[in-house]
Amino acid sequence: MRVRGDAPVLWRTTGQTQIGVEPGRSLVLTGLTAAEQQLLDHLPRRMSPDDVYRASRRCRVPLPRAQDLLGRLRAEGVLRGGDSRPTTPEEQYWERLVHSPRSRAVRLRAKRVALFGSGPLAHELAALLAEAGLGAVLPEDEAVGAQIVARFPGTDTGAPLDTIPDLTLTLDPHVIDPVRARALAQAGARHLPVTLREVSVRVGPLFEPDRPVCHDCLDLWEADADACWPAIATQARLLPEPVLERLLLHQCAALAVRAALDCLGDAPDRWRAVSTELSADEPLGVERRWSPHPRCLCSQTSRAAGAARTPRAPRASRSAGASRTDPRAAGRPAASGVDIAVVAPATPRAPARSAAAGPRTPGA
Repeated sequence: MRVRGDAPVLWRTTGQTQIGVEPGRSLVLTGLTAAEQQLLDHLPRRMSPDDVYRASRRCRVPLPRAQDLLGRLRAEGVLRGGDSRPTTPEEQYWERLVHSPRSRAVRLRAKRVALFGSGPLAHELAALLAEAGLGAVLPEDEAVGAQIVARFPGTDTGAPLDTIPDLTLTLDPHVIDPVRARALAQAGARHLPVTLREVSVRVGPLFEPDRPVCHDCLDLWEADADACWPAIATQARLLPEPVLERLLLHQCAALAVRAALDCLGDAPDRWRAVSTELSADEPLGVERRWSPHPRCLCSQTSRAAGAARTPRAPRASRSAGASRTDPRAAGRPAASGVDIAVVAPATPRAPARSAAAGPRTPGA
C-alpha cells in the first residue's frame, strides 16, 4: 500500500492533514487527532498490513480506527494497493490523473500514427511521439524514419500497406493541402493538421470521418470572410515553407504531440472543431472553435442524420490558466468526525485574460 503518485503528506494545522501540494487537487482531512495525524505521516512509505499494525501501536491509534481511516483513503483513490509502482516518469505523472497509468501506456503502445511532412518540425514531432510511448510512428520522410530507428528501436516505423493509422498528422505550409485532406477523408482516416504559416503555427482541428467539421468548412469560412481567399489559398500552395523561429517550432511540436495523444484517447473532444494558433505574439495560443459550414457537404450529411448544429462563424479566444474544480470539491462527511474533502487553498493567481478580441479574419 502506497500513496498514489507519491504525493507528499503535509501538516496544515492541528487536526488537518493534506495529501498533495497542488491547489484544487489536494485531499484534506479534518477532525483528526494528533495521533491520527502522526499515523498519516507514515503514508509516503510503502505499508504492508504488518506495517499498519506496528504504526498504529507506535502512534497509539486503535487498529480498527487506523484500518478505517486508511480504508477511506483507499476509497478516495489516494492509496494504491499491491507492489506495482510506476516505472517511467510518464506513468508516475499519469497516476495522479487517471485510474490506471499502466493501461494508458498499453493503449498507446497499440496505436499507430502516420506523419506526413519533412524538415526540423517533422523530426521533432516524430521523436516526441516515440518518446510518448506510441507503438508505431509511420513517417513519410525516410530521414525521419531513420532517426526513429536509431533513437527509439522499440518503436515501429512500418506497417502493412492496407493499414489505416489511428491518427494522421500532416505538416502543410500556409494552408492545408486539400488533395491530401480529401484522400484521407475518403480513406476513413482521422486527420490532425498542423499548418505552418508566416508568423504562427495552427494545430487542429481534428477531422474525422462522418463528423463535421472538415477541411472544406475551414476554406468556406475563410472565403466568407475574404472573397479573395480561394485565389490567395491557391497561390499559397505553391509557396515554400515559411521560416519560423526555433523556439516556436519547439513549442508547436509539444502542442501537436499533446493534441495527438488527446485524439488517441486522453481527451478526443478537446480537438473536435477546435484549433489553436501559437506565435510569438500569442505564446499562450489563440483558440478557435469552428462550426460546420452550411454549404459544406459534411454539414448537409450531418443534418440529414439529425445531428446538425446551428452554424456560426469561428470564434477566437485567448487561452489562459483557468482554475479547475475537482468533482469531489464539495467534500463528503466521513465517519468518526473526520471530514475528507478536495480543497483549493487560497493562492494568488494571475487574472484570466479577456476572451474578447478585435475583428479578425477567421484562421488568419
